[in-house]
Amino acid sequence: MSLKLVREQLTLVYGMRLFAGSAREGGAHAHVRFRAPDGSDEELALHTISGTRAEIREQLLQSIDAFFDLVDPSPSSRD
Repeated sequence: MSLKLVREQLTLVYGMRLFAGSAREGGAHAHVRFRAPDGSDEELALHTISGTRAEIREQLLQSIDAFFDLVDPSPSSRD
């Protein structure tokens, strides 16, 4: 008999859009409401990053890494 590991299925909710100009950073974040996969109504904070395309990309990639470090700090369970 062989054992098969089953990994929990997850849903990542995200959205991105580039605007010309600089946005105010820090302070209160705008929030959006959405319907989660389980049918519940949820709220999500919107964050802004301003800079050149390269600066925005670098900060976004760092933020993505930090997000996954927060939700799954165990290196052995990362894909």
